[in-house]
Amino acid sequence: MTSIAFAQMGAYGGRQQSQAPPSTGDKTQPTTTTTTTKKVMPVGVKGYLDEQLANSKDKKFHVSLNGKDVALTPIKIHEGSKSVTPVDMKSADGKIYEIDFTTSNGQVTGAHVGKINGKAPQ
Repeated sequence: MTSIAFAQMGAYGGRQQSQAPPSTGDKTQPTTTTTTTKKVMPVGVKGYLDEQLANSKDKKFHVSLNGKDVALTPIKIHEGSKSVTPVDMKSADGKIYEIDFTTSNGQVTGAHVGKINGKAPQ
């Protein structure tokens, strides 16, 4: 099994709150409402890939394979198990990579190269 560098998406965003100023007893002062903002994490492999592609300058999924950056275009998401979903991706040189994404509670937690052109990587 060939390892690829994989970085989990950023953690959940912090909360932003604004609070009303102390009351001076003047009823004409406007009140300020409290808001909470939370980053929504993508659900499942498709959501994860959509976000990665949207944030990539070249709209490709990038992996580091044996120290080299490989830009990939997803072509097919396969039915997987509860915890592993294989995705076929094509590189610029025409090779087909099967990337196996590991998930936990609907979040992508890891990935590895399962096959390159239908064969186990060397």
